Amino acid sequence: MKLPVRIALILLCAALIAVLPFVVSSPNMLNDVKMELMNEGEEEIDFGRLLFSSAMAEDDLDVEELEDGQFASHPEWALPLDFTPGREPNPELYTEDGYEDETIRVKLEHRDLEDGTKVHIAYVQISDPSQLRTGVARPESLGSNKTQSIGAFAKQYNAVIAINGDYFVDKPDSKPLVYRMTQKIRNKMKSDKKDALIIDDQGDFHLSVHSLQEVKDISEKLKQEGRKLVNAYSFGPTLVRDGEMIKLRDDYQFNPSRKNPRTAIGQLGRLSYVMVIVEAQDRDGHTGMTQQQLAELMHSLGCVHAYNLDGGNSSEMVFGKQTFKGQAGGDDRGVNDVIYFATMQP
Repeated sequence: MKLPVRIALILLCAALIAVLPFVVSSPNMLNDVKMELMNEGEEEIDFGRLLFSSAMAEDDLDVEELEDGQFASHPEWALPLDFTPGREPNPELYTEDGYEDETIRVKLEHRDLEDGTKVHIAYVQISDPSQLRTGVARPESLGSNKTQSIGAFAKQYNAVIAINGDYFVDKPDSKPLVYRMTQKIRNKMKSDKKDALIIDDQGDFHLSVHSLQEVKDISEKLKQEGRKLVNAYSFGPTLVRDGEMIKLRDDYQFNPSRKNPRTAIGQLGRLSYVMVIVEAQDRDGHTGMTQQQLAELMHSLGCVHAYNLDGGNSSEMVFGKQTFKGQAGGDDRGVNDVIYFATMQP
């Protein structure tokens, strides 16, 4: 090809490139915006924005990358930190061993031990701390002795899954630290006889081990960090703390060395929890677990923190239409409070 012809073709291509932005509209840009950009005077025109949609031109957008199993954040869906029920779960999302929507995932596991003991385990992942909640039988009168079944609690509070709490109205002098949904019911810590579980507004567990000073230190630390104390329990003992299994005292209350029905809750990680019901076939001490065996179980499940709750006839888990009792074949014992997880799916 002769040089003059080649030069002419180059000039023609350059001319086409120069006028192309004036005749091709961005599919996502209004004409008046395009004209404004074209008439910005001496400022450089961003031809990429004129030629392509913003989604194509912007290759440095911040895209939320979720880890495996993590939920997208929906802070606008958060539940109030009071006794308001959770949002009603979708019955169609329940399966025999799980429940999942955009804000909560529950997975059940059942184990049959050689001595006849059954263990019911619920792994729970939530998207917001407000989904870890407690319910009381009479929220308008927190000191009331009223009790009801855990099934009734689950219905009242729209629980996806619920377990018994620490039955704080039973022998109240032995449960000196009690908070429910930020409401102080009792705060008269005077001895080291009971371990405490404190749950803050980030859904994190804080545990004491027969130390009144540790309880005071936890409360002070939460204040300094601007966190709220949402729920507090005085039952125990602490089973696992900071990933270490606790060697339990033989003189702790609630029959520490006898096999019994048990209830425990543990934190596995950020907004990740496990709830356990140990089912005994009877109360003769042949089935069930000692407190130390329960600590071993919670540690084996990967708990960073774990805590023993009320057991015996109070021990029960309700998941949808399924109920798992600590006492095999036992009646529905009325309790005063529950721990439950709720969906916040609109």
